Amino acid sequence: MQKLLQTLIAFIFLTSPAFSAPREYVIDHAASRLNFNYLFNDDPIKGRFPDFKAKLLLDFKDFNKSDISLTIDTRSAKGGFVFATTALRGPKILHAKKFPEIHFQSKSVRLTKLGAELAGTITVRKTSRPITLKVQFLQLAGQAPQDRTKLALRITGRLNRHDFGASGYPKMVGKNLDIDVLAYISRKP
Repeated sequence: MQKLLQTLIAFIFLTSPAFSAPREYVIDHAASRLNFNYLFNDDPIKGRFPDFKAKLLLDFKDFNKSDISLTIDTRSAKGGFVFATTALRGPKILHAKKFPEIHFQSKSVRLTKLGAELAGTITVRKTSRPITLKVQFLQLAGQAPQDRTKLALRITGRLNRHDFGASGYPKMVGKNLDIDVLAYISRKP
């Protein structure tokens, strides 16, 4: 049933004539969260980046006309507990003093059965790598089916921190970071 509902929502997004041109959206920072999950001594830990900026230009008729960019302030990184936060911001992992930002820039968006794949480039510690993220478009409760003024985006993906030289504490900290973003967005008038 859930897959049918998600497919129906994706169909509505694609067939709505009111959304045939790119539209700018703004993110609700108070409601949104940019989290990541990792292993610390084989225990799952949740971290987050509370300070970030996003530029969202979405075209629901032709997703490849969409443009998404994100800048994350690494100095705001929270590692899940005090020791992890200090290590995360330190020179062996993010080196936040030297590299205060992480950047993401979309290259293409491809529709899937349950949402979209967002391909782009992520830059961490001045090292850029391609990344593909999964996106689910979620309509908020109480909205009419064609109403796209407010939406939620669930964005997930994985990156290997060693690909960016963020290799500190390899015996304690796992190599993978699982990205888990829930972004509440509103169309700009």
